Amino acid sequence: MKLTPLLAFAFVTPAVRGMELDYYRDIYPFLKTNCISCHNKTTTKAGLNMETPELMKQGGDGGPGLIPGKGSESLVVLASKHEQDLEMPPANNKSGAVNLTDEEIARFSAWIDQGAKSSVQQERQVVWQALATGVHPIYTVALTRDGQFAACGRSNEIALYDLATQQPIGEIAEPNGSAHRALVQALAFSDDGKRLASGSFREVKIWRRQPGAPAQPGPAPAPFTDEATLKKIGVTAKVALLNHTLAANGKRLITGCADGTVRVWDLAKASAVATFSERLPDRQRLRELGWSIARQTLEQTHHKAESTRIEAQNKALDELLKKAKDAQVAMEKTLPEKRRALPPAETAKAESQKAVDEVKAKIAAAPGGQPDAALTKQLTDAQEKLLTATTALTVAQAGVSATQSNIDDAKADVTRITTTQAENAKLLASAKAAESSAKTSHDAAAAELTKLKAAIAKPSSKPQAVALSKDGQHAAALFDDGILTVWAVATSLPVEQLKVAPGSLVPGLNGGFVVMSTEGKAQPTATAASWKLERVLGGEAQPGLFVDRVNAVRFSPDGKILATGGGELSRSGDVHCFDVATGKPIATWTERHADTVLSLDFSPDGRWLASGGSDKIAKVTEVTTGKALQLFEGHTHYVMGVAFRSDARVLATAGADGMVLTWDMQLGERKTKIEGWTKEVTSLQFIGATNQIVTSAGDNRLRIVNDSGTEVRALNKLPDFMQAAAISPDGSTLIGGGEDSVLRVWDGTNGKELAAFGSP
Repeated sequence: MKLTPLLAFAFVTPAVRGMELDYYRDIYPFLKTNCISCHNKTTTKAGLNMETPELMKQGGDGGPGLIPGKGSESLVVLASKHEQDLEMPPANNKSGAVNLTDEEIARFSAWIDQGAKSSVQQERQVVWQALATGVHPIYTVALTRDGQFAACGRSNEIALYDLATQQPIGEIAEPNGSAHRALVQALAFSDDGKRLASGSFREVKIWRRQPGAPAQPGPAPAPFTDEATLKKIGVTAKVALLNHTLAANGKRLITGCADGTVRVWDLAKASAVATFSERLPDRQRLRELGWSIARQTLEQTHHKAESTRIEAQNKALDELLKKAKDAQVAMEKTLPEKRRALPPAETAKAESQKAVDEVKAKIAAAPGGQPDAALTKQLTDAQEKLLTATTALTVAQAGVSATQSNIDDAKADVTRITTTQAENAKLLASAKAAESSAKTSHDAAAAELTKLKAAIAKPSSKPQAVALSKDGQHAAALFDDGILTVWAVATSLPVEQLKVAPGSLVPGLNGGFVVMSTEGKAQPTATAASWKLERVLGGEAQPGLFVDRVNAVRFSPDGKILATGGGELSRSGDVHCFDVATGKPIATWTERHADTVLSLDFSPDGRWLASGGSDKIAKVTEVTTGKALQLFEGHTHYVMGVAFRSDARVLATAGADGMVLTWDMQLGERKTKIEGWTKEVTSLQFIGATNQIVTSAGDNRLRIVNDSGTEVRALNKLPDFMQAAAISPDGSTLIGGGEDSVLRVWDGTNGKELAAFGSP
């Protein structure tokens, strides 16, 4: 129920009527919540911007929004009262705005009565409140390039996981007990895995990985003397057991075998739990070769498509060339005939002109210059014949000119087409050469990969000493070539390698392993690494650096630049670039978008930075100059994710409109529209050097598609709204998280779930 004017006046007495109202203190807060979300420089419904008193006075489609000194007559007050067929805010609006209260309307009107004066916006101290118990959504996830470590933001916390051991590492936090005071909106590892950036409300933090302490030698495990079990294991393995040691819990046995492998056994079942033969350099080389093969496959596909396009164009040009040459020949045959028609036409015109001239002379010689009827008729007849002859000559001349022009045009077409064909021949040769080179590189990498896998399957070195870590999560072996290798038992992945002197091997009391050399010198591996806060950008020390939430963070490929994206909702979309080593700003592009920035991605060479925003637009900026290179419009809702393909020829964008669009960076136009989602596509990432894209979405799915729109795989019927996903470049490890606070890990090659980590 709205107040009558008399009651409204009484309502503002004395609290409002007797005080000077301040715009930013007394009026702006309720306008921002319920009016400015629709009436701002971005949306400007009805042409009215209500962000400042001056803009309200300026008004919109319905005239001035307010009249200083006349609150009850001002359009904005009438609309807030729902009078004169005006309604502010409208019912069922998408901004969540609600009707102003009677007190707010009275205060609004009183401020206008006082002159609708502007004021200076004061910086307000944020009063932090504890987050509600049980609020632990995962809005962001991150994965190191090697796929070993994962991070997710839960509420205001950052949780880390070792995916090699499939175990949680713990949370990284400041001494106050949390990573941020507000929700964690963005996470990104640097390519070398040594840094992790996190974005939250008005601040970004950079965390640095610290090496673990050296392992401290523990006692040698008790010898295992069950000869029957050892014999059975040896038979099962079909190889000779060179050495063995018992795990601390007495339930598992690790053995070094004559075939160069190391195996962990479940003693109760006398069966192998894990077999290790791959070393860390092997693993790294496998990744490199896999990347190279995928990259060269992509190159072959691109250049083959270019060859096909050029060949199709050449086929069309051949047809055009034939038509042009045929036209030239036909016109050249016609030209002599056209030219032969000219002399008779010229003679006929000359004779007709002579006849006209003779009649005119007779008329001039007539008495008094007055011709008789016969002469007059004779002149008329002669002039008609002259007109006919002149027209015939003009037609003949036009025929010659048109035929010659057609010949010239045909010749120009032949020249243009043959020039284009010559250029195409060079382009085609270049494309085929590039395709051939890519195939050669692909085949060489594939051959090396096959050879490396064979070498891994049949190791040449023999394990001389073996041990299991105290917690049973890691296995280690010292080989006869002096190499100590450590594996994660759960996944058989190598995680550490050292060159050491010969000796015995014992698990460390504080984690890791220690080699005791024959001279009695201890050579330890490192214990688990820790993460320490390296730098804070924004926050209380720099309160004006970020105006609102930081929704996106991304390291450049060389790890030297950190880009951040954010801005004030419905008002600005800002991008900042910082020097990672010093924390100093390199570039600031305020209002790069008309609404807050939600996503960022560097091109593989670091030259370009793509950004997507709530303004439904994706942009590409040249990092060194800040020049906006491309602007892509096509989404009908927020652009929630952007990702470059490894060759930077394609940019993919994810929309809250339930679509993924791919863009041709060379042509600057849309390549493919990919559909099939029923809710927001919340994130996307190209898989390594392939054309495949992994996506998360609100329809409870993770979906992999290629950039032509074909679905490769989908993980369906997940428990809740999926906010984020990430995948390792080799596609082997896929993670995703959402509203249910569970970080899930899958084998990216087949979709099998490997682990699920709930909120602590």
